[in-house]
Amino acid sequence: MKKAFIIIGISAIIIISLLLALLETVEIDQPKPPEALQEKITVDVPVSTINIPITYRVEQLADYLNKKIVGTFLQKHLFLNSGKEEIYLTLTKKEKITVSSNGKELVCTLPLSVHATVVESSLGKTLSKLFKPVSTNLSITLATPVSLDSNWNLSTRFEIREYMWLSEPVLQLGPFKIHIKEHLDKEIRQRSSELTRMLDAEINEEVSLQPTVSDVWKDLQRPILINKRPPVVWLQFICDDIQGDIELDMKKITCLTSLKAKPLIITDTTKSHSPLPLPLFKTLDKERRSRQSDIYLYAYTSFDALNEQLNGFLRNKSFSTQGVSTRIKKIRAYASVNGLTVEVETDNVLGSSLFISGQPVFEVPTQKLRINNFDFSIESKNMLVQAGKEILQNDIKEAITSRLDINLGSVIEKVPGLVHHAVSREKAGKTISLTLDGLTIENCEITLGAEKIHIVAHVLTEADIRLKRIKTGKTITITDH
Repeated sequence: MKKAFIIIGISAIIIISLLLALLETVEIDQPKPPEALQEKITVDVPVSTINIPITYRVEQLADYLNKKIVGTFLQKHLFLNSGKEEIYLTLTKKEKITVSSNGKELVCTLPLSVHATVVESSLGKTLSKLFKPVSTNLSITLATPVSLDSNWNLSTRFEIREYMWLSEPVLQLGPFKIHIKEHLDKEIRQRSSELTRMLDAEINEEVSLQPTVSDVWKDLQRPILINKRPPVVWLQFICDDIQGDIELDMKKITCLTSLKAKPLIITDTTKSHSPLPLPLFKTLDKERRSRQSDIYLYAYTSFDALNEQLNGFLRNKSFSTQGVSTRIKKIRAYASVNGLTVEVETDNVLGSSLFISGQPVFEVPTQKLRINNFDFSIESKNMLVQAGKEILQNDIKEAITSRLDINLGSVIEKVPGLVHHAVSREKAGKTISLTLDGLTIENCEITLGAEKIHIVAHVLTEADIRLKRIKTGKTITITDH
């Protein structure tokens, strides 16, 4: 009887051990997948601030004025000494106009050749013709502050600050002299407002930032293709504010232009917003004075596309080490409560699926994607240990990691290209030159949803537009009335 109890006890222990082993095998062979996320998320992209200094070199303004004021500048009949003497005066520009900047104003030096002949005099017509003509040089200095008007045109307010005679203008016939400096000075003072008014009007009409600023403003609002595969997706900026401010230094005139734009994701360009017209010029707030742009862009990849790429590279791929091998039958990435999870279905050597999870992050110093804590779940690890196949773990994980880095990294890497395309589209040409410097991703927020991996990239860059030339138009001439 006692022996029977012992046998029954031993049998019970064996049965219980077998049941526990069987339960453990079932537990090991069927690891629990991390719970998938079901929420389809909508990403809100922050407003971008795009700062673009638009520069125009001071020397180019000098080139413009030298083409604008050509040859004979002033032709005038003057009557001296209560009309007893009549002279014919011409002012001609023979030397180049110079334009400089002191950081506050533009200073323009206008060199003129002065020629005066006697037409009539109290000595009679015969003797009048014997007067030696006056030929001397005059240098007029003008100065102006610089601003922009409401239409983004350059606005000047020239004033004559001084003028200097190389030699005093005197008409002479033997011992007879007619001093005309006082008369010419008076004429210059009277004509100064006409001269400066014409200069201001011509520059305001011809030197305009409006075409350049308007092109940037409108082109930013045109859809940019960010996903060619269905569903096709475009990025579109909605510009809602723009301001500017003029800054002078010794060599150039700069308009610090700052615009605010809200990026939107659209799937149908027929329903896209029409570009808003360029607003009137507003003076830039001090807190927005910066040469660096803060641009936020959206990109994404769907899990369908990601899985297609992963399976294309890893399906049926074999892993072998120390006489043990296994083959990946299928792979599936999805968003789970553990982050980005990859289910790896293997052949009968491992006999089940493995689950690897981690958090995708973007490393700013290296400008590369990395997946933090990317590792097998506890159940998958146990199964590998129990099966004695743990030596394959790192090979499988590294292969998957490299493909995720390439596939997700390519989505992030195209973001700077989107910035360049958005800002510089069709801008290079005869009239302007655009450059983008230091185009780097400052931060990259990666969010997982049920269907997609959403990426919002914060891009820093310094843009600069340089105006190459302006049209000259008709030359300036002041004639006698």
